[in-house]
Formats: sequence, C-alpha cells, structure tokens
Amino acid sequence: MNRRQALAGLSAIAGHALFPEVLAAFTQTGGVTTGIGSGWPGQLVNEPQSRILAEAVDTILPQTSTPGAKAARVHVFVDLVLAKCVAAADQKKVLTALDALGSSFVSAPPAERQKALEAMDKDAFAMLKELTVLGYFSSEIGATQALAYDKVPGGYWGCLDLKPGQKGWATR
Repeated sequence: MNRRQALAGLSAIAGHALFPEVLAAFTQTGGVTTGIGSGWPGQLVNEPQSRILAEAVDTILPQTSTPGAKAARVHVFVDLVLAKCVAAADQKKVLTALDALGSSFVSAPPAERQKALEAMDKDAFAMLKELTVLGYFSSEIGATQALAYDKVPGGYWGCLDLKPGQKGWATR
C-alpha cells in the first residue's frame, strides 16, 4: 500500500464515521422541501444551487406511484453528505455542475432536465445519482412506500423470492 492509497482509505473511514451525524441531521429536517429559503440552512449549497439540487434529485427519482426524491427531502441529504463526507475536490465538481445547469433547469420540462443531467460532468452526475438513490432508500418515504417495510422484522432471511410486481424488502 502506498501513501496515496492509505490517505484515500483514511478519508473513506472518516466519511463513514461522520455518516451517523448526517443521518441524524437528515431526520431532524422536518417537512422541508427546498433549500435555504424554506428553513433548511444549506450546509454546502447556496440558495440557487439548493433549488437546482432539489429538481435534479427529483429528475433522477421522480414521483411515480410513490413519492419522488424531492418529497423525501433527498436534496437535504445530498447537501449534508457533500458537506460532511465528501472531499473538497469532489464537492467542487458537484457545485460546479449544479452551477452549470443554471437557474433555467428548475423550470425546464422533465425531458430537458434529464438531458441536462446526462450532459453533466460524468463524475459529478455519478455521485449525485448514487447519493440520490442512497438518500431516497434511507428515507422514511423510500423505505416504507417504495420498498416493503416490516417494522419489527423478527429475524434474518438472507434470500427471499419475490413474486412478480412485489416490492423489494427494506428490512428483511
């Protein structure tokens, strides 16, 4: 192992050590649906970036038969993870990508938003997509409405067959 690999490993451990703080802060945000102007003090993103971020996560996971990522406040989760668990260089990539989307992204139709996201910096888009999915399925909405949820699972079942159309399990 070289020094660079060791530092990368230590950074990952530090990020994971902060993750419980991120989840705790995320659960305390209440019904906030957009950024700074609605009561959520953005940790890394500013007001315009917050609005863009809210629409970006909702474009990645839109409302279908279940609420979308914006309803689950995933943009707040992404902001927290970026601020507390992501290296400065990667933070800058995502913020630059959000700025590049511009304020017109917020009012653009979904198809145009999708194209704009796909044209983003590949690394920034991959990180945004990964954090969106993680935040959504870690949220109450994602775990209870998009996935099947058993409040008291009672035991561990390592492999369960799913019937066609059945939701995946959040806790089994």
